[in-house]
Formats: sequence, C-alpha cells, structure tokens
Amino acid sequence: MSVLRLEAAPFAPIDCRYIESLDVEVTNGGSDGFEMLVHGYGNQGLFYVQLIHVSPGNSVSLHDIMTGYMPFQLVLVTNVNQYANTWVTVRVRDHGNLIALYTQEDTIRSI
Repeated sequence: MSVLRLEAAPFAPIDCRYIESLDVEVTNGGSDGFEMLVHGYGNQGLFYVQLIHVSPGNSVSLHDIMTGYMPFQLVLVTNVNQYANTWVTVRVRDHGNLIALYTQEDTIRSI
C-alpha cells in the first residue's frame, strides 16, 4: 500500500483560504492496474470518499470536490507497494477558476 497526502491550511504553503474546490486526476504509468481510495478530510471529518480503478496507461478524473475554503487533507491510498508509476495532478479552484496545480511531487508520501 502506498499513500500520498496533500494538506491545506490557512497561511500554509497550500492555503485553504483560496481553495473552494479541487479536481484530481490519477494516471497509471505502469503495466499493472491498481485501485485507489480517495479521501477528503476536513475539520468535521470525512467529507469525500471514492474508490477508483486505474488501468495501465490510463487516467481517471474526479471533479468538483468541494472544500469550501476550509482546511483539508486529501489522502490517496493505493493497493500497490510503490508509487513510482502513480501520477497525480490536483487542480485547485476558486469559483471555478484554476488557481494552482499540484502533482505527486507536492504530496507527503509513505509506503
């Protein structure tokens, strides 16, 4: 299992005060498919959960995950023991306008 986590808080490097929603795109750069459990946690606990399957060489997109300008953690958990072929793009938006783009390189990773 590999875990990627993106954190947003007021006045943090990823400042939640400007993030109304986000889109997540997961790409599988490997030769085997995998599952990913996508969690969104806020002050009140879990606010988003989705299980996706990503086939080899394909991408899966999740749109309009509402954060409402509140602190959050986006936690992505796969059923593979490495993340070298797991590519993630997170587009953060304010009133539908793209304000920043983050990738797996911006996440906190653990195996």
